[in-house]
Amino acid sequence: MNEGLIDELSLVFVPFADGTSNSLTLFETSSYLKKPQPANFSLKAIEKLDDRGLWMKYVTKRD
Repeated sequence: MNEGLIDELSLVFVPFADGTSNSLTLFETSSYLKKPQPANFSLKAIEKLDDRGLWMKYVTKRD
């Protein structure tokens, strides 16, 4: 993300919740990386997966 190499983001959402404090996040930063800039995405497509989830496709919005 920091290098601008992500053109598209594909997410699958399923009805499952995990509230543990050590759950992984989609994007993380670190102190050794340059100051991260917020990423902007536009919804490209959404597809229903049976009756249990959604497949959402986003494209990166470049300023």
